[in-house]
Amino acid sequence: MVKNKSPDLTPRQHTVLEKVWQLEHAGENVTLARLAEGLGIARQNVHTHVLALRDLGLVRYEAQARQTAVIRLTEPGYRRLGKVAPNTPNPPLSLPIVGHVAAGQPGVADQHIEGYATKLGDLLDLHEGDFLLRVRGESMLGIGIYPDDYVVIHPTQEEPLNGEIALVAVPGEDTATLKRWRRDNGTVTLLSENPDFVAMTFRAEDVLVQGCLVGHIGTGRARQTRFTTL
Repeated sequence: MVKNKSPDLTPRQHTVLEKVWQLEHAGENVTLARLAEGLGIARQNVHTHVLALRDLGLVRYEAQARQTAVIRLTEPGYRRLGKVAPNTPNPPLSLPIVGHVAAGQPGVADQHIEGYATKLGDLLDLHEGDFLLRVRGESMLGIGIYPDDYVVIHPTQEEPLNGEIALVAVPGEDTATLKRWRRDNGTVTLLSENPDFVAMTFRAEDVLVQGCLVGHIGTGRARQTRFTTL
């Protein structure tokens, strides 16, 4: 899940959570009194928000008689803020999601951070069994899939809809191929996204669907081909 202001957090709860992190990061003991002072709100209101954050598993807070309870972020709390908990071994890189880019008409860049992504599952609808394949060949250049890029595949033997991109095993090939699928009665045509590669047509019973395309990860900077114009 992308870490952002999820519906289960009110704006005030998110502000309290951020203040807990700021005080922790500054090396302070985070108490109700310190939060109330830093936020400029009543201590009782802070207490209500902290209890809600605790119930969501985002902070640790245990009030004890005659002791000042210290509030600490939990690991999910750090993740919700797009932060890495201290002493986390090999912390994952957290990338901000800063809005949308105009692929049509030019627009003003949106610098509002919508959330943070640290793993593929933050961006793609992944399921158990999904896997990565490294791309070999240039048959899918027309949709921006280059050699040495990665594609995310969901394993399935269900027949794709016409026009969908599937991982398919075909006769005479040792490895499966990634192509656009087109079914026409008893035959299947596998289409490339590169005019240098001819369409391949087989009897439907001779091809085996092994998966469907979930996502694509480019490994290089934008590259110019004959499919692009400057």
